[in-house]
Amino acid sequence: MNGRNGGRSAVAAHVRINLEMLNSPAFIALDWSARALFLDLRSRLRSGNNGDINAALSELVHRGWKSSTTLAKGLRQLEAVGLIRKTRKTIGVEHGSKLCNLYRFTDMEVFARPALGIEACRPSYEYRAFKSLTEARRAVAAAVPPQKKKGAADSAVARSRNCSVTPSSAADSAVTPLPTTADSAASKVVQIVRKANSHAGFAEA
Repeated sequence: MNGRNGGRSAVAAHVRINLEMLNSPAFIALDWSARALFLDLRSRLRSGNNGDINAALSELVHRGWKSSTTLAKGLRQLEAVGLIRKTRKTIGVEHGSKLCNLYRFTDMEVFARPALGIEACRPSYEYRAFKSLTEARRAVAAAVPPQKKKGAADSAVARSRNCSVTPSSAADSAVTPLPTTADSAASKVVQIVRKANSHAGFAEA
């Protein structure tokens, strides 16, 4: 697009995503946090740096990411449906590695970066392998381990706190009720009356 002076107008930095990808079963199957992560990672893309995309929490905290668990869940989903792939795999900085994982977008070319151990490759478009939404959702579900229900977990914790030694017989498990305040007072009155009757020479009926 030409400006008034005949020169080329400046284009502001922007994120380019093909509608074919956005409308694919792979993208639609993602949950909202994974979709947000895809956009945040895409915003880090510059000319020639595909394959050198850092998804460490420290690099994304300024965009509102606070949970490493949520971040890891989103990355697993994006990989499961073929939207991103690792170009450098480590044990992760959370496990003591000084290097983080690096990623590439599968719809774009990767240029070689020997210093980072990244090899050149053409777009692979793995996300296109999913022909139906059901198939893509299965891949997402398989990538995300099921979480225990909070109620069940709380009940298990409560049981573990309340349980002590398991009784070996029914007699061991019998519970002797503690006397109430009223019962204690009545017992004391009976004892006093018995002592008074004994001193007075009366026999109990």
